[in-house]
Amino acid sequence: MMEHEKKIETSHGQIAVYDSPGRRLPVIMIHANSLCKETFHFQIEALANKHRIVAVDLPGHGQSSDATDPLHTYNFNGYADAICEVTDALDLDRFALLGHSLGGHVALELMRLLPEKIVGAMIFGTPPIPPCSEGAALGFVPNPEFAYTGKETLTEQEIHMVVALALGPDAVHDAFWKIAVRRTDGRSRRMMIDAALAGKHPDQRTLVATSPVPLAIVNGADDPVINLDYIDSLTFRNLWNSGAARLENAGHGLHWQKHKEFNALLNSFLADVA
Repeated sequence: MMEHEKKIETSHGQIAVYDSPGRRLPVIMIHANSLCKETFHFQIEALANKHRIVAVDLPGHGQSSDATDPLHTYNFNGYADAICEVTDALDLDRFALLGHSLGGHVALELMRLLPEKIVGAMIFGTPPIPPCSEGAALGFVPNPEFAYTGKETLTEQEIHMVVALALGPDAVHDAFWKIAVRRTDGRSRRMMIDAALAGKHPDQRTLVATSPVPLAIVNGADDPVINLDYIDSLTFRNLWNSGAARLENAGHGLHWQKHKEFNALLNSFLADVA
């Protein structure tokens, strides 16, 4: 990935971006909590030399710097604002979004902030939730594996669990992912969860019911932390393919575990919205 790497100065800190050329619609990729842009390896590979790909390391993650003002940045709104600055710096005025888990929540905020620029968004591992603890109770299922989500300091076992949840159990054998989790600014986890539980983000349930932006939702049928039935119960103004898709034999890291099936859906969605 090295040849297309660049750093962009923003008010949130220095943002690391993978930016590769392509004639088709640009796709901005936003990763999950405590990980990095490299988790989109299979999607970048599938779209390479066709779509322009802009994969971002969120502040406090990957090759990006820690946030200049953590309290301001480490929440759905702050991350979305940082990506708005990246799109301005790269002169992107029309693009699609791909967001995983936390990245999906950031993508939903971007749909609210930049509806005129976003031609479509695909989110996975992301329930569109109302603010406060009500949202967490509705969108997620109680799972001890999820307890570390808001912890500032992780044990080795919890780092292992982060990787296994986000990319599947096979990924824990690759030291790169554990290094990525260790690198993450622990404040980003704690402050993001605190902000979400305090209701510091707008109502994403209302957003998807009212936003004209085409939205695709894909999840692993075996996702251990997402309430898939809650997602099916929501009202959407413009949901792609007549419903939220579920990939069999995949969990929270379906873009890694079932990347061929996932990429087929992604390609189909991008063709439809372009």
